[in-house]
Amino acid sequence: MTEALDLESQIAELFAEHLQVELPSPDLDLFEAGVVDSLLFVKLLAALEERFGFQLSFEELEIDDFRTLRHIARFVAAKRTEVISGGPR
Repeated sequence: MTEALDLESQIAELFAEHLQVELPSPDLDLFEAGVVDSLLFVKLLAALEERFGFQLSFEELEIDDFRTLRHIARFVAAKRTEVISGGPR
């Protein structure tokens, strides 16, 4: 399994276990479909920080980074690289 698919799988599990949401597709627009609202978004951010060991600042939040499971996986991969390298993406 590639790293991107592995991350997508881990994040889908996070949605299911921590947010009680099953994602039907990695390309579903979570906001347009009404899957994620403002409260669930905050819970998602906290769960991502806890699970993947990084901190998010308000300034770096771009809604498009969280629009789909695939986008979230790319964002998490970039944050993990940032943590490993010690600098911002």
